[in-house]
Amino acid sequence: MSGPIVISIILHALLILMFILKWNLDKPKRPAGGGGGGGGIVNAVVIDQLKFDQHKQFVKQQKAKKAEAAKEQAAAKEAAAEAVRQEQLKNAIRLKQEKQQQKDAKEKARKLEIEKQKVEAEKKIALENKKKEELKKKQDEEKKLADQKAAEAKAEKLKAEQDAKKKEEEKKKLEEQKKLEEQKKLEEQKKLDEKKKAEQAAKEKAEKLKEEKAAKAKAAKEAKEKAKRDAADASKLEDELLKDDSGGAAAGPSGNSSKPSTSAGPGGSGGGDPGYGDKIANMIEQRMLIDQNMKGKSCIVKIRLAPDGLVLSATAGSGDPAICRAGITAINMIGTFPAPPSEKERTINATIQPE
Repeated sequence: MSGPIVISIILHALLILMFILKWNLDKPKRPAGGGGGGGGIVNAVVIDQLKFDQHKQFVKQQKAKKAEAAKEQAAAKEAAAEAVRQEQLKNAIRLKQEKQQQKDAKEKARKLEIEKQKVEAEKKIALENKKKEELKKKQDEEKKLADQKAAEAKAEKLKAEQDAKKKEEEKKKLEEQKKLEEQKKLEEQKKLDEKKKAEQAAKEKAEKLKEEKAAKAKAAKEAKEKAKRDAADASKLEDELLKDDSGGAAAGPSGNSSKPSTSAGPGGSGGGDPGYGDKIANMIEQRMLIDQNMKGKSCIVKIRLAPDGLVLSATAGSGDPAICRAGITAINMIGTFPAPPSEKERTINATIQPE
């Protein structure tokens, strides 16, 4: 808080204190009786209002003065600040001018230095050009002499190259002739080798064909002999089985056996198990390879079985040949059927009809 403001506040406080003291001194005293005298109180009130209005006017004036003083103080501060700004602006302009002058001086000195360097460079270039001209003249003379020597050397070299080329061509011609002769010999030898190789191959092929023919003949002979042996073995086994069966039937009365010896007729059963033939036919049909052309066709296959169900033989009867072949193939694949329930079921005429 500044000095004038503090002084103004103190003066206001003193004035207010003086008004209060004066009002207390001027205040009328009440009469001792406490009865009349109402006029004195009215006067005191009027005086107090007047003093209050005066004080109010005084305070208003003081506030106006205070505001004016504050305004003047603010104006003074603004003026001082403006003066400072103007001074700073002048200093900035002066510094800028000084810098510009320094810059101009430096630029002038730089241009003078550049000009000086340019003059010295031109002198140096002129001197170097003179040296280059002298050196070029000397080099031209040396080049002329060197070209003359090179031309002489080139002529000698060309002559030597032509001689060498001529010799090389003669040598190459001899080598090509020799190469052609060697190639001709190689081709003749190659033809001779190919002829020998072809003769050898033909000989080997003939021997191989002869061996293959002998092997095939041997294999056919062995297969034929094996077929004969297999047929003999099958016939022998069939005879033994028939012998065993007939022996058992002959011992019927003494051995309490009563098996009949008739075979099953067409349809699958001949008096034994009425469903055995159908079972055999179903098993065959399940193992057959069937195509669409077999549908609606049938074949009767005659099958002879051992007592344990082993297939002894299977022959095609009447019916479609393709179905018969497929049925016999399936029978051979099965090999053994369930044991026949009776002697009659050992020979079956199975009707095969794929669905």
